[in-house]
Amino acid sequence: MKECNSKFGQFISEQRIKNSMQGQELAKRLGISLGYLSQLEHGKRLCPDLELLRKMINVFDLNTEETNALYDLYAEASGQLSPDIAEYIQSSNTVKKALRCAREASATDKHWERFIESLKK
Repeated sequence: MKECNSKFGQFISEQRIKNSMQGQELAKRLGISLGYLSQLEHGKRLCPDLELLRKMINVFDLNTEETNALYDLYAEASGQLSPDIAEYIQSSNTVKKALRCAREASATDKHWERFIESLKK
């Protein structure tokens, strides 16, 4: 697993401050050491596992937009697919089929934007 980048760590730090928490309090609530939290916030430690990400979402009481941002920053930092997207893909053979079909058809961003708009209707 890759080291987390500073954007991921900055997000954690900003959420901690937004929630008026000291590092020690957040570390305790997450069940990690203060040193590990500090290293995460400064982008000097391996990305956390999904269990810790979910704890962060709960401790910070993140809304959907903030949760998606956390997942996307995690994905960018770790070089993996966003965990929520990976779970969704794994949960449905139809989704896998649709993605493969889109790949084979060389779907563009414009195609995907139209598809997204059709789902919103």
